[in-house]
Amino acid sequence: MEYVRAAQRVVPTSDTLIFTLTYNEALTVNELLNVVLALPLDADLLVVDDLGTDGTADVLTRLALNSPRLDFVVRPQKLGIGSAYKVAWEYARRLGYSRVVSLDADMSHNPRDIPRLLAALDAGADVAIGSRFLKDSRIDYRGLRLFLSRSANLSVKLVTRLPISEYTTSFRAMRLSTIPHGLVEGISEDGYSFFFICMARFAQNHLAIKEIPIHFHERLAGRSKISKWEILHSTFNLMRLASERDSKNVLQLKSIVEPPPA
Repeated sequence: MEYVRAAQRVVPTSDTLIFTLTYNEALTVNELLNVVLALPLDADLLVVDDLGTDGTADVLTRLALNSPRLDFVVRPQKLGIGSAYKVAWEYARRLGYSRVVSLDADMSHNPRDIPRLLAALDAGADVAIGSRFLKDSRIDYRGLRLFLSRSANLSVKLVTRLPISEYTTSFRAMRLSTIPHGLVEGISEDGYSFFFICMARFAQNHLAIKEIPIHFHERLAGRSKISKWEILHSTFNLMRLASERDSKNVLQLKSIVEPPPA
């Protein structure tokens, strides 16, 4: 792919990469990156921007001038959240990072929770998930949006029969040294199905998954990027995942994934 702006970093300054995707996030990305940069963490940042119409790329250009820890890629159009995450994984592999953290750019994920996810990796997890659906979690939104979120995660749980509660969030920390090359980068889906397919692959490869309760906030500005077509496409992919599951595999998956905390 030919980028509008390619990544500039050649040598990492840390073993941890924090990543987000932007598409028309000019009103939130400045606050997000400033909060992340102020965290008591030694981490680099990568933003993959899909060249919206609100000047997000210009905001990133200004921020990068004064922050050597920030790198960003600008793609020529909206190409899907899953494809953006694969760009970040390939970037992380190429530069030799040992840990990757991903989150949304709209401030619905509190970046101050990142140290908690990394602490779970330090305690032995291969994958740490910021979960909206644990006992101590909080969700600000209500109504149809909450119904759709709960229904989507419950549907994936029924299909995979994994003892976890969160499958569709982007708020994750992952240890690259224990995740086989190509496991994430090789997922063919570029949309939101990418996230629950990722979880199934993590489980199938005997990775230790730990859920951390979070407070999921209303987005600071803008609107959701999930289209009706994407919801239908994700439903199709879930049905396909169900058709590939067998009872022997389900029992194996149940035995290798950490249950959520009581």
